[in-house]
Amino acid sequence: MSLLRQLWITVIVASVLAWLGSFSVSTITARNYLEQQLFAQSADGAASLALSMTQHAKDPAMRELMVTALFDSGHFELVRFSDVTGKTLFERQHAQVETAAPGWFVHLLPIAVKPGEALVSDGWTQAGRVTVVAHKRFAYDALWRGTLQLLAVMAVLAVLLGWGVTRMMRWIQRPIGEMVQQATAIGERRFITMPEPRVLELRSAVRALNLMVEQVKAMFAEQASRIEDLRSDANRDTMTALPNRGFFTGRLRSELDGDDSAASGAIALIRLADLAEVNRRLGRERTDALIRATADVLRELAVRQDDHLLARLNGADFAWLMPGGDAKLASELASAAARGLDALHRHGHADQSPVGHIGVALYKRGDELGTVLARADAALMSAESGGRSEPVVNTDEAPLAARTHEEWRHLLGSALHARGFALATFPVVHVDGRPWHDEAMIRMRAPDDGPPWTAGQFMPAADRLGITCDLDLLAVELALQRLLTHSGAIAVNLSPISLQDLRFREGLQQLLAAAPAAARRLWVEVAEGGLDHGLSGLAAISPILSQFGVKLGIEHFGRHFSAIPRLYAQRVDYLKIDGSFVAGIEENAGNQRLVKAIADVARGLDIQVIAERVHSEAEWHMLAELGVAGVTGPAVSKRGQA
Repeated sequence: MSLLRQLWITVIVASVLAWLGSFSVSTITARNYLEQQLFAQSADGAASLALSMTQHAKDPAMRELMVTALFDSGHFELVRFSDVTGKTLFERQHAQVETAAPGWFVHLLPIAVKPGEALVSDGWTQAGRVTVVAHKRFAYDALWRGTLQLLAVMAVLAVLLGWGVTRMMRWIQRPIGEMVQQATAIGERRFITMPEPRVLELRSAVRALNLMVEQVKAMFAEQASRIEDLRSDANRDTMTALPNRGFFTGRLRSELDGDDSAASGAIALIRLADLAEVNRRLGRERTDALIRATADVLRELAVRQDDHLLARLNGADFAWLMPGGDAKLASELASAAARGLDALHRHGHADQSPVGHIGVALYKRGDELGTVLARADAALMSAESGGRSEPVVNTDEAPLAARTHEEWRHLLGSALHARGFALATFPVVHVDGRPWHDEAMIRMRAPDDGPPWTAGQFMPAADRLGITCDLDLLAVELALQRLLTHSGAIAVNLSPISLQDLRFREGLQQLLAAAPAAARRLWVEVAEGGLDHGLSGLAAISPILSQFGVKLGIEHFGRHFSAIPRLYAQRVDYLKIDGSFVAGIEENAGNQRLVKAIADVARGLDIQVIAERVHSEAEWHMLAELGVAGVTGPAVSKRGQA
C-alpha cells in the first residue's frame, strides 16, 4: 500500500472518529438540556395548577375542570390530582407519544422527564397533590431537527475537508513523483536534478538525491571509458580470445532450458595434460604458446559447425558445446580434436604425448546443468586415468532418451487420449511496448507428475511415431479454446511435416470453421527449417488460413534471405528473425546490416518482422532503430512482470 493511500486512510479514520465523538457529545448534551427544560416546564405547570386549585378547594367539579383545561393545552403528557392518601381523584394522560422523529431515533435516545409536583391546600390543611409531566413530543421533534442540521453541517465540513486533503495530497505527491522520475533517470544513466520542494520533510530527501546525482555523474565520468574497455573483454579469455567460463555456462544453460533450442546435443571437455609440469619444463612463454595453439586447433574444427561454441574454462581446460550433435558426430569431432593435439607434439609445441585428454558427454534439453557437466567430467577423468589421447564418450542419456519406441508410443498415445497437453504462452509486443500477441508452446503432462515436458522432449519421438499431425491439431484446438475466453491473439507453432499432411489440413479447416471469430485472432508459424523442403506445404495451407483470417509466419528466420519474395507470394504475414542474429546486436555491425536489410525488404512486401530471443533493452532499442516491428524474449517477459 502506498504512503499516500495510508495517509488518506489515516485522515479518513481520524475524521470519522472525531465526527462520531463530536456528534455523540452534541446529541447527548442537547438531550440532557431538553430533559432539564421539560422538568422545569412540568414543575411550573404543577405549581400553577396547584395555586389555582387552592382557590377552589371546596369545589371538586372546578378542580376537575382545571385539570382537564391544563391537559387539553397539549403541552403535558400527564396531569394528575390525588388526595392526601395518594388516591388519584382526577387524571389525564396520553397513551402514546406522537413525534416526527423516527422510531429508531426515539429508541436510541430516550428522553426521561421528571414529573413536577405541588401541594393543594384547603386553608391551613393539605387538600391533595398535583403531578404534572411535560410532553416529550416537542423535545423529540426539536432533538431530531437539531440532529439533522448537525449532520448537514458535518457533511459540508467533510466535503470541504476531503477537498482540502485531496489538494494537499496532490501537493505532496508532485515532488514525490519528481523524485521517482529522478531515481528512474539515474537507473537509465540520465542524471538530472530537481528543485527542492516546499515540503520540509521531502526537501532533505531531494537535497540528498541531488547530491547523489552529482556524485554519480562524477563517478561515471571517471569510469565510463574504463567500463567501455572492460565490457568487450568481459566474456572472453584474454590469452586465447575464446569465450570464458561464464559465457559458456550461460550458453549451455540456455540450450538446456530454451524451448527453441536443440532437443539434444553433446559437450566435450578438453584438458591439457600436466600443464603445471609442462610450464615448469618449457617455461611460461612456450606454455602460453601451447595454450594458444590448442585454442587454434579446436577453433578451426568448431567454426565449421553451425551453432557450436568453444570456450576456455581455466588454465588447462577447454569446453566445446555441440547443440544438436549426437554420439556419432561428437565422437568424430572429438577424435579430430585429439589428432590435432597430437600434431602439436609432432610440430614441437609440446614435449610430451598425449598432449591432452578429451571427455565427451551427451545431454537432452531439460537436463540439469550440474548433471551434464558432471557427466562430461566423468568421461574426462576416465580418459585421464587411462592415459589415452583418444576421447572417451559417455553415452549416458536422460531418461527421456532412454525410452523405447513402444514406451513412447504408449506415453504419447495415452496423453493424446487423456488430452494431457496444455499451452504455455510468452508475450510478443510491438517495439513501442504495446501487446501484440502471445506465442504458445505446447507442453505435455509428465507421467510422473513432474514438471511438464517441453516440445523438444517429446516431439522427436512424435515425429518418429508419425503423430505430429495429431499434436499440431491439438495445439490449434487448445489455442482456439483459449481465444474464446481471452482477449488478444495467440501464435501456435506447427511442424513443417504437418503442412504436407492432407489429414492435418482437413482437420485444421474443420477447427477453424467451428470457431471463426476466434480464428481471426489466431496466428500460426512454421520454423524456417521447413523451407529446406520447398514451399509446397505453405502453398497448401496458405489458402485455408487466408479464408478464416489466420496470420501465417515463419520463425527462426535468417538463412533464407532470398526466399522473402516467394514467402510474400504464399501470403506470409510476418517473419521472426532467429535469436542468433539478435544476441548482442547493439554491438554487432554485421548483424545490424543483415537485420536492417531483412526489415527493409519485408516492409516493402508488407511483411512484419519480429525479433526473437531479445534479452536486453539495448538489443530492443537497436532493433527498433533497424526497423523491426516487434520483439519477444526474456526482455519482453521481464518488462511485463514489472
